[in-house]
Amino acid sequence: MALVNHTTREINAKIVYYGPGLSGKTTNIHFIYHRIAPTQRGKLISLATETDRTLFFDFLPVELGTIKNYKVRFHLYTVPGQVFYNATRKLVLKGTDGVIFVADSQRAMVDANLESFANLRDNLNEMGIDLDNFPLVIQYNKRDLPDIFTIEEMNEALDPQGVIPFYEAVAMSGDGVLRTFTAVSKLVLQDMQKNPERHNLALGDIMAKGGEQAPKEARKPSPPPEPSMPGAPMAEAKPEMAALEKAVDKGMSVSLGAPLMEYGQIVLPFVLRTKDGDEQYQLRVSIATGAPMSKRFKVVVKNLMKE
Repeated sequence: MALVNHTTREINAKIVYYGPGLSGKTTNIHFIYHRIAPTQRGKLISLATETDRTLFFDFLPVELGTIKNYKVRFHLYTVPGQVFYNATRKLVLKGTDGVIFVADSQRAMVDANLESFANLRDNLNEMGIDLDNFPLVIQYNKRDLPDIFTIEEMNEALDPQGVIPFYEAVAMSGDGVLRTFTAVSKLVLQDMQKNPERHNLALGDIMAKGGEQAPKEARKPSPPPEPSMPGAPMAEAKPEMAALEKAVDKGMSVSLGAPLMEYGQIVLPFVLRTKDGDEQYQLRVSIATGAPMSKRFKVVVKNLMKE
């Protein structure tokens, strides 16, 4: 159920990664987290149980566009895979706007996949949600391992009607992770347009100024959503939703090394991690103690890969 924050002018959408234990849910969320620029993401929180973890973080894809000048912030959650943590599963699943079911492709995991999928359906039914009419994507993970089911066999087991979007993945390497997430994000935004009441999202209540609620007698159906920038995808999530994947792809992170003194300079080594690989740098600070304050410090950044 999407929440509207009028102070930050954001619509918050919740996406949950569901599936059996060790199917790759945590690996998915870790991969996405580390591909997002630190300025666009929140803190990655981990709640540990004896044998599994619940992870969550939020991020704001700036290229996605807006709905009535409100940005869309995604909150990503994983659920514990083990059945005896079903109470935690229900708690995490509450208020979700979309689900990615991460299935383990190994033949030995067929029963675990079926049990978890049935559990997802049951838990949503208790919340009054019909899984057959809800934003759902299946990810067939671990496609690089031996003794796995074919895609046809996986679909026959989990989606014999052939109506659920699915993607192959190798979450350890990131293959298919962004495609899966982009697909469910697109479905969530489409569902917000078609079924705003399900997401507790009355778009007509969101006004252009101040973010206040419109008086009941003045509320009118909202006009088509507006892009936040030229070329940005519309909120009904057309195929241009690939912009979301590009936003994640642009992410980078910095790993700092230990500072040291070398030839009278303060040296701070760091590694810039991007989708194209790692680049090694040094930030070197020279100090001239006898010089005026405006000229006392000289800072140079060296790219060690080009030397």
